[in-house]
Amino acid sequence: MPSWYFLGGIAAAFALLAGRGTFRRRQQAAAANAAGLVPVRDLTHVPQALQRTALWTLADGGFERRAVHGVVAHGAEDIDVTAFDLETLRERRGEWAWLTVDDPFRIGGVVSVVVCEIDRAFPHYLIKRAGHGDELFDDTRIERATHVAKLARDRLGLARSYPAELPKSLSPGALALALPDQWRAYGGGDRQPLAELLAAGFGTTLAKQGRRDLVIELIDSIIVVYPAARDVATADAFADLTETALAIVDGVLACSPRLSPRGVESVTSP
Repeated sequence: MPSWYFLGGIAAAFALLAGRGTFRRRQQAAAANAAGLVPVRDLTHVPQALQRTALWTLADGGFERRAVHGVVAHGAEDIDVTAFDLETLRERRGEWAWLTVDDPFRIGGVVSVVVCEIDRAFPHYLIKRAGHGDELFDDTRIERATHVAKLARDRLGLARSYPAELPKSLSPGALALALPDQWRAYGGGDRQPLAELLAAGFGTTLAKQGRRDLVIELIDSIIVVYPAARDVATADAFADLTETALAIVDGVLACSPRLSPRGVESVTSP
């Protein structure tokens, strides 16, 4: 009899894993259809600059879900778009972190992210809109009671949250720039490229974005957009976040000169 119980338990475990995999593939397909992109297996095509963002230090790495990708034509330019949910490694460990800037903020345990690669290059900037992430609320009792790692940390008396290491490319003080209401920006000291974007009309693009807690990071050739407080649950919400990111990218493209070709100025023959 014990052997039958053992075999039945193994069969149930395999069925549970298979069902979870099927559910996630359906979620991925629905997100891809809603956003007009295609499912991908991983993020190996995304530039490594993503790993130098504040998002990455807040998450301490993580695991992607619902990853989709495609090339979107906007005017005369093509935008390489990748959207995914990032389950942070901190969430797996039952903890969370806040970014150590003058006005700190946290992110959720699972964050929806859109990465757009464009024909531009920028120093590292982080631009954030005010929201619940600024209040540094701890995880709720329900979130902690239903999470094995969080329960274990509480039983062992371990801290629930930690300050995240600030990327070396960012300074803790907000940049003195004319930003729309509820927005603030951080950089590595050279504020001129961002100031030029704002003066050329990027400030208007930011003012049109009403999503609370929205974070925008410009670093090298990528623009990373994500809501700090939580992920977006439905396929339509996932598509809306992608559209928001593309609207922000349009604002950047309209206010900055193109690299032609990438990283090299064009040369006219005599």
